[in-house]
This record gives sequence, structure tokens and C-alpha cells, in this order.
Amino acid sequence: MRQAECRFEGDAAQVRAARRFVTGFLGGDWLDSDAAVLLASELAANAVLHSLSGRPGGKFTVRAAVKPGEYLWVEVEDEGGTWITQAADGECGRGLDIVAAIADEWGRDGDPVTGWVVWARLRASRSRARAGQEGRGGS
Repeated sequence: MRQAECRFEGDAAQVRAARRFVTGFLGGDWLDSDAAVLLASELAANAVLHSLSGRPGGKFTVRAAVKPGEYLWVEVEDEGGTWITQAADGECGRGLDIVAAIADEWGRDGDPVTGWVVWARLRASRSRARAGQEGRGGS
């Protein structure tokens, strides 16, 4: 199993850096890297927008793990607080819906004091199937 983690400033611009981190970590070890990067992006954006990580000086941590042939794991740990929720509109409020649609499993652990860890898992078999469909022009 390969694992890596990186800590980022709790700034919206750092969500792009989190995507680059996951892309670089995956290399060629995961067929459906777009799904993995999208999961990391949504989880990182949620940390910045909805937790104390988004306050001045806040931080969030992205962790990724690949067990070749079995699964990919992506998680984001924030600095806690009561998640600030916003009504879903055309641009906001759909991050966890996207995570639920892409991931085979996902969840949130922790609490407002110690911080939240939101994680998502993709099975390798699903990744191979999705990559094969995309190669044939499917979605």
C-alpha cells in the first residue's frame, strides 16, 4: 500500500494545490484518476468553506492511499467547528452529493472540537469499469 499526506493553508486557492497533490501521488497507480481528484477537490473545498479551516491561519490535511488492485482512499481532515451549511444553489451546496455519487463508500468522523475527517473510498474494480467505459465513449 502507498500512502501520502500533505497539509495546506485553509484558503480556497489551496484546493487546486490539493488536486495537484493527489494527481502527483496517484501517478499511474489508479485508472480513474479524474474521480479520485474530484473527490479530493470536493472534500478540500468543504474543509475551507464549511469548517474552521477556512478562517485566517486555518489549515486542512489531505491524505491518500492506494492499495493496487483493491481500492483508493482519500480523506481530508479539517480544524473542526460547527459546519457552516449553506442552501444549495446553482454553484454551492452539492459537494457531498457529488462525493456520494462517485465514491463506493464515504463518511465523516470526528467532532467540532478535535476536527472532522471526511473520507471516500473507491474500489479498483469500479475504477477499471469506469475507465473502460470512458475509453469507449461512455460515461
